[in-house]
This record gives sequence, C-alpha cells and structure tokens, in this order.
Amino acid sequence: MPKKVVTLKNIAEELGLSITAVSKALRGEPGIGRETVERVKETAKRMNYMPNSVAKSLRTNTTKTLGLIVSDSSFSFFTPVIEGVEKAAAEYGYNIILCNAYSNEEKEKESVRILANKRVDGLILAASMLNGEDHREFLDSFGIPYVFVIRKSESDQSDYVVNDNINGSFQMVDYLIKTGSKNIYFINIYEKIMSYSDRMVGYKRALAENGIEFDERFLYGAKPAVEDGYSAMKRILASGGDVDAVFCGCDVIAIGAMEAIIEAGLKIPEDIRVAGYDDIEYAAYLRVPLTTVRQPKYKIGRMGTEILIDKIQGKFEERQNIVLRPDLVLRHST
Repeated sequence: MPKKVVTLKNIAEELGLSITAVSKALRGEPGIGRETVERVKETAKRMNYMPNSVAKSLRTNTTKTLGLIVSDSSFSFFTPVIEGVEKAAAEYGYNIILCNAYSNEEKEKESVRILANKRVDGLILAASMLNGEDHREFLDSFGIPYVFVIRKSESDQSDYVVNDNINGSFQMVDYLIKTGSKNIYFINIYEKIMSYSDRMVGYKRALAENGIEFDERFLYGAKPAVEDGYSAMKRILASGGDVDAVFCGCDVIAIGAMEAIIEAGLKIPEDIRVAGYDDIEYAAYLRVPLTTVRQPKYKIGRMGTEILIDKIQGKFEERQNIVLRPDLVLRHST
C-alpha cells in the first residue's frame, strides 16, 4: 500500500507548531526564529515533504518550468547546449521539460502545443524549424515568451542567441586558402536551414578577399547527415574536378565526406583536406581528427536561458539579439 503524502499538518504535529508557522518557515517569511526555521527544514527533509507545486502555480500563475525543444537530440551537437540551459535554469530555480522535434516541423509545432498545455513559463527553441516569418503568428498565439538559440528567426521581432556564421565560415575558408588550398569545394547545409545563407556569405567573402573567383561548380548541398555528406563527396570525386579541400557546412556532413574520400583510396589531408563546422563531441576522435569551427554551444544555451528568464520576470522589453564569435579548431584533417 503506497505511503501517504506528507503534508504541512504532519510536520506541524511532529514539531508541535502551527501549520502557519511551518508554512512561513519553509517559505522564508519573516516572524519565525532562525532556530525554528532550521528545525522545520530539517524535519521536512527527513519526512520527504514535497510542496504542492500545482497549487502554488495556480496561486502565482507561474510553474517555474521552461520548455526546451531541440531539432534532434540524437545529435551530440546539442549536449552542451542542453547542459547550458539546464545549469542556468537551475541557478534561477527553474526546471526544464525537454522535447525532441526529430527535425520535423509538424512535430515541433506539436511540442510547442504540449508545452503550452503544461503551462511552461517560457520556451527555448534550439535550431528551430519554426524560424520563418510565417511561424511568428503561431508562436505568439500562445502568449508565452520564447527565445531562439543556435539558429535565429527571420522575424526582426524575435530574441535569439547564435554564433556568427559569416565570421566562422570566413575564418575557415581564409585559413584553407592561406595554407595552400585554392580549389575549395563547399558542401553546405541545405537551403531550408537559416545558417545556409550566412555560411555562404562567409565562404564567398574569403574567396573574394584572397582574389579567388567564386565557381558554382564547387558548390554542393546536403542535409546534416553522414549519408548526405558521403553522397555529396562521391559526386564531387566523380566530377573529375581538381579538389584541394572540402569545407562542410557541419561536422556530420564532413564525417560522411571523409568516409567517401578514404573509400576512394585517397588520403586526408595529403590528397584532400577536409574541414567542418560546429565541433561536435567526437570530431576530435575520428580516424583523422577533424579541423572545424567551434560554436560556443554551452554559452549559447546558457545565455538564451538567462535572456528568457529575464523576459519572464519583466526585466526588459527590448529585443535581445546576441551573436557570439566562433573559433577555429585546427586538427589533422587539414
């Protein structure tokens, strides 16, 4: 038979105090001596007392809970983002409900509906697919504050924390050129992803500043998946072009590209240099450790959470658009 839930009355009877005194002690209200407060808290802990969070949320109209939706939690990319969100939330006394959208727009919309129904105080959308101007009305309809992280929204009214995709792409291509590569192919993430255009701008800018003409034949597209990177690299090799280096729009694409190169009997970096973007957890542990652009993923998750909580608490009205600088991580693949 399950044990009965411990109530304030049980604690009061245990200590010979009034229910009001116990309640005030647990809430930290004035009028209760420090020694009594310590006795109450110690007894509550020993008896495994749990406050009625549902009743409290009805009184305060808050749940101290945030909803975090990631586009696909199966990618190790999101681990530090989630860690940053969780740690910042905990420091402010918030809990997290995590949802996985599986890179599906309708699934992400359903996750928003579920979290809104659970009365979360705010939403963090990580690498969201709901970042078009046409999605704003849907998100706003729930009356819940939200912030984008990793991937920004097209709407100029949305809050976001992202890395500088233009700068990161420029840094990598500029490095490849200055260390001897001229024919640099680019397997970019597909156009539906917001980062596509920014990373393209950085790629073209690096070519232009180094006096190299942009050649559309060097441009390929792929979904952020190993098999797509593999297929794109196979097409590049089959084209018969002179390939010095391949810059990939994300590390997952780069891993597939590397497999295709090695399968073709070519060596990395002696025959073809390979670079990625993101610095996912296992990029350093591949057969050939991957040179990549490191996004400050933990910091992005943390800052996004802090901005959201500030919005919930009404600390500012103005839009917050934070763009953080990424760093090059040089390894054996280049």
